[in-house]
Amino acid sequence: MVATWLAGVQAAVGLGAVSPVSSAVQSSFGLSISTVACATSTMTAVGAALGIPVGWWTSRLCARRALLAGLLVISAAAGLSALADTWGLLLLLRTVEGAGYLLVFVAGPIVLTRLTRGRTQAAALALWGTCVPTGLAAAAAAGGALSSELTWNRWLGVTGIGPLLLAGFLAVTLPRLPNAAIGPRPRAAGTWVRFLGPAGAYACLSLIGVAVVVMLPTFFTEARNETSAEAGAVAAVVTAWSAAGGLLAGWLLRRGVAVRALAPLAVLMPLACLPAFSADIPVGAGVSAAAVVLLVDGLLISVVFAAVPAIARRAEDVDLANGALAQFGSLGVLMGPPAFGLAVKYGGWSGTTAATSLFAALGAALLLVTARSVQTAASDFPSPSTQLPGPDSAAYGEILNRRSE
Repeated sequence: MVATWLAGVQAAVGLGAVSPVSSAVQSSFGLSISTVACATSTMTAVGAALGIPVGWWTSRLCARRALLAGLLVISAAAGLSALADTWGLLLLLRTVEGAGYLLVFVAGPIVLTRLTRGRTQAAALALWGTCVPTGLAAAAAAGGALSSELTWNRWLGVTGIGPLLLAGFLAVTLPRLPNAAIGPRPRAAGTWVRFLGPAGAYACLSLIGVAVVVMLPTFFTEARNETSAEAGAVAAVVTAWSAAGGLLAGWLLRRGVAVRALAPLAVLMPLACLPAFSADIPVGAGVSAAAVVLLVDGLLISVVFAAVPAIARRAEDVDLANGALAQFGSLGVLMGPPAFGLAVKYGGWSGTTAATSLFAALGAALLLVTARSVQTAASDFPSPSTQLPGPDSAAYGEILNRRSE
């Protein structure tokens, strides 16, 4: 389980790998900063376009193979980026890496779902929700530390080592997982409607988290006159609190706290966003307020992932739900920085509070819809033996037997 989580972290490191060396990439190719940002957006664009189809494909292939394939694709693309000498080649390799990123983020939750059951399953999926903030924080910290020692090409190449090592480790240690049985019965419209709740909530929460992390360094350099290094360090520290929120979500869910009881915490995000983007309060207080925004954001994202198996009626529905999460989440990542940029353009830095209020309210409403779907699914499947998201006893025994062998 930990190695599977690390696979998601490594994929997220690749997502954030360009940010700490963006200035070097910009000067190397003579590009604008907005053009360099395309190196990140192309990775998420793959997920935004193909998340649901990849979830369907993973149902018919094998989550284990998809996870390993995604890690190998990321490693190969990142390694070849060390040789990229043109902007077009770098953009192409980042797009290929985005395909690997999508495979990992669709297959990873499925692997965890197959390996766990009950509250342990909820906690494991809540932990998965911390992959992106943990990986982004690690990329910011490691990239900033190594940027003076390595060229940007070599730094991107270094990010491919971790996925390769993890692929080898998981190939040896990860047991063969039971595939979801694909029946002839078509999915009712209600199945897709149930998936829209968690997918839409994840899109809104991803939008807020990424936008705040992206806008915060700009705010610190422009409004607080801090150096770029100091602003980057603040962003890394604040992002790490999102991972802490995911761990807190796992702790709460294991103790039986309901999803509907956690959704109202979304109101804390706009309340904390106001002092976070105010230059009139001390720096420490502003950083603490930004940390609260990311803490709550990470907690609620993890709750979304943990709720998916309880909503699905069949095992293969979990696979498609994870594809929907990947697709909608990627859309949120794409839309977040431009949406907050427009809010700042027309409302000043206080516009971030208005944007956070809008998307937090929408995300909380969709999370409450998700909670209602969880209750409905629980009433439809009152017996633990009928819950399909986790492996059945025979399949689970087979996993343990193979692991013993």
